[in-house]
Amino acid sequence: MEIKNVIELKAAIAALEQKKVIQEAILKKQYHDTIDHYKPKNLIKSAFKNAFDPGETGSTLLKAAGSIGAGVLAKNLVFGGPATSIVGKLASNAIKLGATSGIFNNSDTIMAWGKSIYKNVFTKNHSHRKNA
Repeated sequence: MEIKNVIELKAAIAALEQKKVIQEAILKKQYHDTIDHYKPKNLIKSAFKNAFDPGETGSTLLKAAGSIGAGVLAKNLVFGGPATSIVGKLASNAIKLGATSGIFNNSDTIMAWGKSIYKNVFTKNHSHRKNA
């Protein structure tokens, strides 16, 4: 667009000033959204939300980590430490394998419980405030 007179120049300046105001508002909103996104509370919520989503890599990692952790925990709870005899080692590994496969095979139920706990912990429930 070619400016030919003062009126057109003033109109172009006004349009550019209005564009500047709109762009500043968009930039400020983007800045505040970015700051809010990177708050520790929101990062943790995002990580847990992604970990419990079905079909995600995080879900598979969660299954594996939970299964291995449960197996080791069960083994240590039953035997209290490393088994020394052959029979103790076999029993220890059988318990570990049973707990690991039990957790892995029932991971959908466990993840449903995890989602329920997550929602109860991280969502704001105002109904108890009204009654108080």
